Amino acid sequence: MAAHPSAYTTLVNCANIQFSECHPARRHPDTMPAGTEYPALAATGSTVFYTHSTNLSSEGESALRITSLTFPQLHLRLPDMSDAAALLRLFSDYRNVQHDKSCAGLDSSDAIEHLIKQWQVVDLPLQRTNIVIEIDGKTVGTGGLGWIGRRKADGKLIGDAGLMLDTYHRGSGYGYESLCMVIDHGFAVLGMDEIHIACVDANTAFKGLMNKKFGFPAEAIEDKLFGNEWIWRITKEAWEDSTHSAQGRVRGQG
Repeated sequence: MAAHPSAYTTLVNCANIQFSECHPARRHPDTMPAGTEYPALAATGSTVFYTHSTNLSSEGESALRITSLTFPQLHLRLPDMSDAAALLRLFSDYRNVQHDKSCAGLDSSDAIEHLIKQWQVVDLPLQRTNIVIEIDGKTVGTGGLGWIGRRKADGKLIGDAGLMLDTYHRGSGYGYESLCMVIDHGFAVLGMDEIHIACVDANTAFKGLMNKKFGFPAEAIEDKLFGNEWIWRITKEAWEDSTHSAQGRVRGQG
């Protein structure tokens, strides 16, 4: 995954798809904060492949829950302290973090507790929406939009997305479906204009997911902070035209 300023980074590997959103990072040089006009976000809805309940506010308790209709046992939600042990196991497993420099230091209970507290903070305008992945009631991954901000050149709202899924749940379609829900919800509910995902060249599994499964074009980059070498910049229009979106799945059923 790739998160940036005011949030966390993201890389991927999902049967080695490994995305992660870990430490607070830096601001994109060509972006700016999302703006002070962003309203509280409260909505519920249903698409052809997921339902969601979204209530994000800088005052009071926020809630976000996305449930897959493809895999009813699969849920994405905001993290809480009950996730600490599972997240510590996730970030302590070399197979999950080997391609993600941003996860360095997330190998202690104190570090994980601090991370969860950061992820629980909801600022308006939105700066991030970090989620945990739950399957059959167990926390088995993390992901979401690790950074949100507006591009200086045109004011478009950009979200950096990603996902990390535990080794034992890879290869079953959960990673792909979770990322689809993150992206679709990001566009349809959170109002993103573009969603970016990045990874290092060594992350062959994630490159395969993006290039073959999703089919979006990649651009070569030089990310001196986290070492990312490839980025996928997905516009709202390209997403809605694809077979992975809610609109594309409806067309496929027709």
